[in-house]
Amino acid sequence: MKFNLLAQTIIGLSVVVSSIAARAESSYAQDRFYCDGNQIATTVQTERGAIPLIRWTDRSFPPPFTPEQRCQIVSDRFQKFDNNGTLKYIKADTLNNLPVLCVAAYKGGSCLPDGLLVTLKPGTDANQTLLRILDRRVWAASGPIPLNSQSNDPETLISEVNGETYVNMEMFLNWSDPTQP
Repeated sequence: MKFNLLAQTIIGLSVVVSSIAARAESSYAQDRFYCDGNQIATTVQTERGAIPLIRWTDRSFPPPFTPEQRCQIVSDRFQKFDNNGTLKYIKADTLNNLPVLCVAAYKGGSCLPDGLLVTLKPGTDANQTLLRILDRRVWAASGPIPLNSQSNDPETLISEVNGETYVNMEMFLNWSDPTQP
């Protein structure tokens, strides 16, 4: 009788452990943003496939911020904002006298509190960095890019409001490849 109870307990525990492992694996598999260690790039998984957003090549940041660590930190931030539904727009801004890219709730809005995505080097033009952030191959595969400087047109991927550049991440993430049926 004791052996039967022990066997049932072991089977029960293994089912629980398997369930937890499967849940952890499926939540990891569902992450849209991740650090691709082969390219050392913050990458997003879309209908168009895996798209590198930021390639981490600069080794001049002080320790412990290696390209690999920055890739992981920033990829985790992208995923956090995606998970909590706040990854609407990315904008260029300045925080603590440093150029940054951050998350904004709407085109024309300011950085969200705790909305920092990445800190850039002093003297970097954050607007230009934001315009270059998406790999040129992405633009080529995506067909014509709607650009607009009018703040009242919500259907643009990249826009400028009062001299600040915004990327509509919802549009970018949901953009399907026009070359596919």
